[in-house]
Amino acid sequence: MESQKSNLHVLLVSFPAQGHINPLLRLAKCLASKGLLVTFSTTETIGHMMKEATNTKSTNIGQGELRFEFFSDGWEIDEPQRANLATWMYQLETAGRESFTELINRQSEMGKPVSCIINNPFVPWATDVAAELEIPCAVLWVQSCAVYSIYYHFQHQLASFPNPDQRDMVLDLPSLPSLEFDDIPDFLTLNPFDSLRKVILSQFKNLDKAFCVLVDSFEELERETIEVMSRISAPIKPVDDIQRMASNKSGFDDQISLTVEDHNTSINMP
Repeated sequence: MESQKSNLHVLLVSFPAQGHINPLLRLAKCLASKGLLVTFSTTETIGHMMKEATNTKSTNIGQGELRFEFFSDGWEIDEPQRANLATWMYQLETAGRESFTELINRQSEMGKPVSCIINNPFVPWATDVAAELEIPCAVLWVQSCAVYSIYYHFQHQLASFPNPDQRDMVLDLPSLPSLEFDDIPDFLTLNPFDSLRKVILSQFKNLDKAFCVLVDSFEELERETIEVMSRISAPIKPVDDIQRMASNKSGFDDQISLTVEDHNTSINMP
């Protein structure tokens, strides 16, 4: 297993916002410390800011290596259309997807082909790119499994959700306590947040292509919800407090190794 890990190259791609970058970067450091080659990627705009604030050169962490590569969203930093969320998300998916694909292909040309991709949900097209290139992909969900369950059930219309005229209605979901109107995320119940709701729910459009969803939670805390959601969606893998992963003798890094091995075997079958 250890020799196989040394040949693995994990590419993490983040939505360009601090609340998404920080958890994924912590995961990148944990995986590198376990002996993997890890590349962290986000847009060139954020990459420029990171270079001004910290060292983004290749760094040895434990027995592994963490490096940085950035892709273009096709716009200049001061492009005024960035203020329109829907317009910018479309631009990020179209131009960013092409640039990200080129980034992956460069890794192969450098003799460091990508073995696995991990993205956060606000860049769902990264999962599509991984599928097209036949690279195993996982998704890091930076909220609890309970929140994941609420969004998932809403997106797939698996439960009846109240609207602003039904504030007395109670929402019952498997393994969760009954939720009153004010317990449900505003993005799903109040019309003024419609554009943001569409962006959030776009995260779920292709999660079935991922071999697992990593939730920032503890199995002891949400065991039943994790079991329920693993049966109806992609398998759920709690990463505990992500910081703890580096001290575990086995964990998600081993799962990556096994997944890559199984994937390579399946695509090479006659």
